[in-house]
Amino acid sequence: MGTGQVVAIVILVVLVLAVVAALAVFRRRSAAQRQIDATRYRQEAASRAESAQRLEAEAAERAARAQREQEQAAELAEMARRDRELAEKRSAQAEKLDPDGRWRDEATTTPGTESPNGEADIRR
Repeated sequence: MGTGQVVAIVILVVLVLAVVAALAVFRRRSAAQRQIDATRYRQEAASRAESAQRLEAEAAERAARAQREQEQAAELAEMARRDRELAEKRSAQAEKLDPDGRWRDEATTTPGTESPNGEADIRR
């Protein structure tokens, strides 16, 4: 073997060792990078889970508020229905008591004036 061949073999061995060393370093850094990435992903997942929990709680609160408002609206509708029935009933009673409605025009007085029965009207 000539000197050139020996030099070529030595250079080849050095290059192979350099490639092996580079791969080992890369793998170590890669493992460390994977651990860093995994930690970052875990933190992001925890943050998103907390955010989802807060949003879920807000949605539940809004649903409960909407339910309460719906119940209040139903109660108001029922009160309006009863008031309407009572108004119709009172109107019918008034019609029975005064079929001609002669007091109808005089019953609507302005505040501060006297009503048909001589009392002061205190409505405001």
